[in-house]
Amino acid sequence: MRSYVLQRLAQFLIVFLAVTFGVMVLLRLGLDAPGDPARSMLGGFASQDLIDATNARYHLTSNYFVQYFHWLKGLLVDQDLGYSASNSMAVSTMIGRRIVTTLLLGFYAIGSGLLLAVPLAVAQAYRRDRWFDKSSSFVTFIFVSVPSIVIAVFLKWLFVDTFSLFPRIADKVYPWQDPWEHAVNFALPTLTLALPAAAVFSRLLRGELVLTLQSDFIGLARAKGMSPRRILWRHALRNSAFTCLTSVGVQLGVVLGGAIIAETFFDLDGMGLLLITAVLTNDLFTVQSITALLVITVVVANLAIDLLYSAIDPRVRLASALQ
Repeated sequence: MRSYVLQRLAQFLIVFLAVTFGVMVLLRLGLDAPGDPARSMLGGFASQDLIDATNARYHLTSNYFVQYFHWLKGLLVDQDLGYSASNSMAVSTMIGRRIVTTLLLGFYAIGSGLLLAVPLAVAQAYRRDRWFDKSSSFVTFIFVSVPSIVIAVFLKWLFVDTFSLFPRIADKVYPWQDPWEHAVNFALPTLTLALPAAAVFSRLLRGELVLTLQSDFIGLARAKGMSPRRILWRHALRNSAFTCLTSVGVQLGVVLGGAIIAETFFDLDGMGLLLITAVLTNDLFTVQSITALLVITVVVANLAIDLLYSAIDPRVRLASALQ
């Protein structure tokens, strides 16, 4: 188990370094003033003294490897993520005000997606090839195919413009401040991300459950007179959970990327909206820092999911012990 964890941590380090360094290089190549990052960051009205001081402080005129080293040192050692000229504040301050919003939105989307998908997939597998299975598969195929922005437009038109059940602009109210207002403001952004995720989860889990229900140990359980509910929820679902867990790790990145759409469309002040603004204003340090946090979140979540495998299936624990 120890060697497996160390191997996964090494993979995480490689992915983190490759992605964050690649983002930094691409951002530098796309600047309005190539070779002078500080001028692009501070704008055309900045004085030359301020531009020179910014270049010197963050080593922006050095080669890419030197720039990356100092940015990484600031991230890990100095807790200095840089300065956002467009917002006139430290990047760490801006992210600290918004990161909880995006993390809550991602947690709600994944959790809601699983709550919708698991019962649906179990019912589909139990009624395989019947009208319920076919109609549900058609609906999930629609949500897999439709982009999140289309779902956001439809939800806003239906629940905001037509029935006025939700506010037009969501307010960043945390659950410990006002649980009801928090639920109202986060409902539509969560649903925008949860419906496509639930469609993916249910389609993958349904296919795995169909195969599991044809296994020999399921036939033995039926021969012993075990109830269909216990067979489905205790045995079949547990043995099919690997596929669902794996898809959660994959969909986490998709959900965090979709948060850009949900937060922008519903005016929810989170990391996604901040990232869009940072890209449009050449806010290099903000984009780099948000990218780094997204990579850390996705990779750590996938590592946790891999470790959960051993808790679900004893065969995984045995395989890990033999390594």
